[in-house]
Amino acid sequence: MKDSKTTNCLNCPKSARCFSKLIPSEITFINQNKTHLLYRKGENICKQSAFAAYLLYISDGLVKLYMESPNSKNINIKILKTSDFIGFSSIYGDNIYHYSAVALTDSTVCLIEKESFRKLLINNGAFASEIIKRYCKNEKQLFDKIQSLGNKQMHGRLADTLLYLCDKNLYKDNIFPYLSRKDIAAFAGLSTETTVRLLTELKKENIIEINGKAINIIDIERLKEISKRG
Repeated sequence: MKDSKTTNCLNCPKSARCFSKLIPSEITFINQNKTHLLYRKGENICKQSAFAAYLLYISDGLVKLYMESPNSKNINIKILKTSDFIGFSSIYGDNIYHYSAVALTDSTVCLIEKESFRKLLINNGAFASEIIKRYCKNEKQLFDKIQSLGNKQMHGRLADTLLYLCDKNLYKDNIFPYLSRKDIAAFAGLSTETTVRLLTELKKENIIEINGKAINIIDIERLKEISKRG
């Protein structure tokens, strides 16, 4: 982690849609109350249960969000990309991060003082509305994941994981080069050995193709059917 060249929020090329709801003086305010840092690939960005002094905004890069457990069997929650936030729940809730985050690529992150962010939410309804939409979207994704892990068998959970990680609306490039098979297993709530075996089965059935670490879906309808059956 090191200080990155500070980008003025007024001309940031990686600004999220929600920031377009701010007037120039509010953008200047947030610019004055943030720190711009570069995290190298593999560096921890935040730690589960650590004090959450800042709301984190990913200005550029890919970040893995995960929950730690006492038995060291982590659960991967999602992959965050440019213009995503970390730490919404700490703005008005507990002053801790409820998950850990690690940089999958070199990533620039803006650390925004929470009190400053709260002031913007209070004073700008349009901005607050955009943040609420983001929070609701995140909440639905978490509910879907809980349902998958709690109600589906191994094949269904892996199918859900592959459909999520291969979603071109979320990730323009193939994301698998940044993930190990252990990472994929942690998304599906499976052991690494089981994940490798199931991936081999899907490959033999011509549902996916595997090239090194990269995975591509060949027959998405069959994969969706496996997900639906659970």
